[in-house]
Order: sequence, then C-alpha cells, then structure tokens
Amino acid sequence: MPNDEPLTPKTGLVVPQAPALSAAQQAVLAELYLPLMGPLAYSLYAALRSLQSSENELSNRRSHAELLGILNVDLPTVLAARRKLEATGLLRSYYQQDELGVVYIYQLQAPLLALQFFADDLLSVLLLDTVGELRYQQLASDFSAQPIDLTAAKDVTANILDVFHVDSQKVTTPPLSVQKVRAQLAANEPAEDHSPVLSDDDFDWQLLGQILKQNYVDLKQVASSRQLIITESRVYGISEIEMAKLISEVASLTTGQFDENQLKLLIARRYERPAVPSQQVATEVPVATSAIKDTKTSAQLSTAEQQLVTYAKQVAPYEFLTALKQEKHGFVTSGENRLVHDLIGRGVLPNAVINMVIYYLLQNRELAALNRNLLETVANDWQQHGITTPEAALIYLRQRKQPKSTPTRRKNNRPTRKEIMPKWAQQQQQTESGKQPAQTGKQITAAQRKQLADRLAKLETNSEKED
Repeated sequence: MPNDEPLTPKTGLVVPQAPALSAAQQAVLAELYLPLMGPLAYSLYAALRSLQSSENELSNRRSHAELLGILNVDLPTVLAARRKLEATGLLRSYYQQDELGVVYIYQLQAPLLALQFFADDLLSVLLLDTVGELRYQQLASDFSAQPIDLTAAKDVTANILDVFHVDSQKVTTPPLSVQKVRAQLAANEPAEDHSPVLSDDDFDWQLLGQILKQNYVDLKQVASSRQLIITESRVYGISEIEMAKLISEVASLTTGQFDENQLKLLIARRYERPAVPSQQVATEVPVATSAIKDTKTSAQLSTAEQQLVTYAKQVAPYEFLTALKQEKHGFVTSGENRLVHDLIGRGVLPNAVINMVIYYLLQNRELAALNRNLLETVANDWQQHGITTPEAALIYLRQRKQPKSTPTRRKNNRPTRKEIMPKWAQQQQQTESGKQPAQTGKQITAAQRKQLADRLAKLETNSEKED
C-alpha cells in the first residue's frame, strides 16, 4: 500500500495544478464531505491546494515539513487525515523514488456533485450513519433544487448560429489546431474510476421482479438501483422477498417509482435503529450440524469449528457482528457499521469470509470494537492468499499459528479447553428426543433467546465439573 512507503518530514511532495472548485463544489465539500472526513482532513485538502505547483514538474518539489507547519500537527496525524481524503475520493497519492530522493505526488480530486454524492451507495450510507436520519434528510432537502414550472412559458432562447457566423466547412472538418487541443485534453483526462461491482450470483432478480411487478413497481428503476439493492442485501442479509416488501413500502402508488434515499432510511430504521427492543428483527437460529461441501477441508476442522463455519455462511455480516457484540455485552457502533459497509462495497470478499474476519478480530484478538487498519490489513492479507471460504480462513489461521487460536496448557500438561464457537452460535448437541435443531429462518423472541443462553451456560458448567 502507498501508505506503507517511507515518509518523513524531509520527504518531498508535489501537488499538480487542479481546477479551482466552483461554489457548488465548495458547498458539497463543506456540507457533505466534512462530516465524513472531519475538520483536519478538510484542512489538509485546503493546505494541499495552497501548495499546488503550476509547472507540474517533479523537480519543483516541496517537503512534508512545510505541510506540517501549515497545519501545526505531527506526521502521523497528517497521514491519518490523508487516508480519509483518499477513502472519500478527494485525493490520489503516488510514491516515487528518483535521483533527487523520495517524493509523493498528491493529485487533488474534485468533490462529486450533490446528486452524484447522494446516488453513491457507500458515501450516502456513510453520511446517514454519521449525521443521523434527521440531518441527512435536511441535507438532501438543501441540495434538492426546486425547479420553476415552465409549462406555461415559451422558450425564446437564441441559437448559437443565430448570433455567430461559423464556417460550416470548419465545423464538419475541424482545423488542425482544434484537433490537437482535443487530443491533448483527452490524454490528460484521468481514467474514470468505476466502483467495484458486487457479485449477485446468489440474488434472485427474477423473483424480486415478479413480486414487484405484482405491486406495480417501476422495474426500470429497480434495474438502475441494482448496486444499491445488492449492497444493502449483503450487509443485512435481506432476502428477495423482504427486499421486495421494503421497495414496495417506499414506492409511489401512482407512478410505481421510489426514492433511493427513502429506501436507505427505511432499511436503516428496520435493521439498525429499532424503536423498542421488542421490535428488533429476530436473528435466525443457527443450524448446529450441516453438510460441508468441501469435505477435504471440513475433515480438518473440529465440530465446534464446523458449527462456526455453518453459522458464518448463514447470516449477514451486520447480523453476525451484532450477535457477537451482544455476546460480549456490547453494541455495534456507527463506525463499525461503516467499516462493514465499506468492506462489502469493495466486493473483494464473500460474506462468509467477512464474518470470519469480524470473528477473528473481536473474538480471537479480543478487540472491543473493529479497527479500520486491522480490518483492512486482515482482509487484504486474506484476499492476497485467496481465502474465499470460512473453512479456508480457519485452516489459514491455524497454519499461521496465531497465539489466540492455539490452546494453552496447564502445568499438568493438560490442554485448557477453549471453545472456538461463541455462545450465540452453539447448539445443544445431544437431546433426549434426538431431534434436529430448529430450521434456519425460524424467528425466536428475546425471552426464548435468553432461555436458550441460560440452558447453554448450565450445560457448560456441568461439563466443566465432569472434567
């Protein structure tokens, strides 16, 4: 990663000339981007603009010490602010070493227009989680232009050919100087940065379309909102039927169209911020035993590890994170929610593997909350090693011989029993009736969940006494 390259106050920097921001862009930067990146990153963006070089030559470089002097902060603080600018798409950083030494090239990026910002799934969801629903709606209203009704007006605008005389031959065959300028501008135009496209192989679009068609929802708009639907579905584990109900709730009864922002707000209220505990969406009961497709890999896993793998495959990352935090008597922070959205939005790891990353950091590493640096480091490492299943993740961790995953031993050389499976994913293995656990999808109440936890705790106590 570029942020891992050597950097000291003496390291050089070059900020190529970037177009000046319009009033609209400055408003978007102050109202929409500032809440996400914070005041220091906002100041860093302004400081880099003041260090722009009109010559755009690497030999005309400054030092990071000059940047630190402008902001009056230390180098680690600047690096943290720089990462936020990079993450929000406002800065692209490049590292190079030449005969003059090490130099960083910082290319400033213009902020998105308000309409583009609210249309971006990741940025709009991050803004919602940061400022809250009330402020989010107020910002959306502030940047929504109210058009004037021109139905009764007559268009009397002059045409360019009515005012200026242009040689028609030059229009059909542009002069050589015009062609050169066009080519030069096209070569300097940065390549379009496409957002990662999430895999939707497991999402039944045909079923969703059939349900929405019966509810008279505009299917063309559904197709244009494909990325949003996939992102929200993966984060919260929303099925096709549930998603159809959510879209139908916000769709207009007359036009069949729906507001994407209203859909995001509805999903946030339904899955993140329930009004009272009794209205929380019930978590599915994990199946204790399940057939593992990869028999060679599953043969290397213990029973508890196979249970963990099964549960990681069944639930969505947000539900998995919520259950694990409740097990630790904690709660999911808005920052953790943003991290999960961001990781899923990159489309590099399957949900089940993302669940294992969360489990590894919170359970094995015993962190109180997810940390962006560690989360990205582990996810990046697993992606580089081709970890695509939770079974492979456990085998990889075992091969790495992580201290948290290896059992400790007592003085009598007897291994201390340490359950890999958390309490909320354990199931009673042996019952007098011999019945299978409840099927996936069956909802249980909070009282039933507490009763199940008490029974599991009692079983563990009895088992320890027998040892």
